[in-house]
Amino acid sequence: MNLEVFPALKTERFILRQMSIEDAPAVFEIFSDADVTKDMGEDPFKSIEQAEDLINFMNNLFIKNKAIRWGIFKKEDSTLIGTCGYNGWEIHRGSRGEIAYDLGKKYWRKGYMTEILKCLISFGFETMGLYRIEAFTNVDAIPSINLLRKIGFNEDGVLRGYSYSHGGYVDNRCFSLLKSEWN
Repeated sequence: MNLEVFPALKTERFILRQMSIEDAPAVFEIFSDADVTKDMGEDPFKSIEQAEDLINFMNNLFIKNKAIRWGIFKKEDSTLIGTCGYNGWEIHRGSRGEIAYDLGKKYWRKGYMTEILKCLISFGFETMGLYRIEAFTNVDAIPSINLLRKIGFNEDGVLRGYSYSHGGYVDNRCFSLLKSEWN
């Protein structure tokens, strides 16, 4: 799969678009919160430069056709409230992609991510041509686990020592949704 132009996506309340360096202050605000970064295996950001580096890193992964990460912007006032995207995809030995997402804490539990992930999943199946979409969570990330189940993901199991987080290897739950299961 090779996207030549970074696509903008729209939902009822949000625009998903490529982030730029001008978005760094909002990215810093989100990722400097320990509650947001806890399940990402990263320490909270300490400087605006870390936010700039993250934006450049994400945009470079898109240029290299390795990943795509959108900023999530509220339509009403263009506020950046989080990010979402595909951390990668495999099209040679199957047709699957891995989604990931985050939101600023003040936007949690408002139904925003349900709306956003439905758009992201449709893009994966319809535009990217994926057959399987995967998501990985920490074993105790109950809000994320509940979100994935709510939108139709099935838990495939626990992957032992799957990711490196805060100085050690941790188990992750693997979830998947097949194109044939998507409404």
